[in-house]
Amino acid sequence: MIKVNILTPHQVDILKRIGGDPFLSDTFYFSGGTALSEVYFQHRESIDLDFFTPQLYDAQNITSRLNEWSTDLRFTIESEFVAPTHIYFLTFQDNSKLKIDFAQYPYRQLDSLVLYNGNLRVDSLHDIAANKLIALTQRIEVKDFVDMYFLLQKYTFWDLKLAVEMKFHVEIDPFVFASDCMAVDDFEFLPKMIRPLELNGLRKFYRKLAKDIGNRSIS
Repeated sequence: MIKVNILTPHQVDILKRIGGDPFLSDTFYFSGGTALSEVYFQHRESIDLDFFTPQLYDAQNITSRLNEWSTDLRFTIESEFVAPTHIYFLTFQDNSKLKIDFAQYPYRQLDSLVLYNGNLRVDSLHDIAANKLIALTQRIEVKDFVDMYFLLQKYTFWDLKLAVEMKFHVEIDPFVFASDCMAVDDFEFLPKMIRPLELNGLRKFYRKLAKDIGNRSIS
């Protein structure tokens, strides 16, 4: 299958800068929905760039680098801190915007990080999947349901339930999750997809998943 690049030119530029910076590339790894789509599934467009680290860090080391890059990449910067995440909002000369999150994430890695394009460290598929499952128990966003749809082509819910227990020491109640799945009926649109998926198909998938989880939990 031909590899599809889902990134915008501005995302590519920033990822190259981060991957080429010894401090940032050694301290942080790329994760979240954009990493999932670009590195693993190429299934949807994704806007934000998410970076995690298990260690404490000085955000000034990030800010100073972004300020250096802003001249030749031609963007302005706004930032805020929402614990534990430092959030940077970049606005480029063409008025396009990019949000970058840097966060301390002190949870164990289930699998080893992988290298992408030589020097950018990326979260493992197993870890992203566990992160996505716990996110689905904490928020209702269509992008997470779409990501989990593709992840559940590779893993079972029960695989990921165990992964969450191992990584976060949290037990997901199957009945509660099955109920959460029905939120799919409230969505009115999908993210911009690259791989084929329609809203009706997503709804059918989660209705069946909820039924299967409920039946297995009872038996």
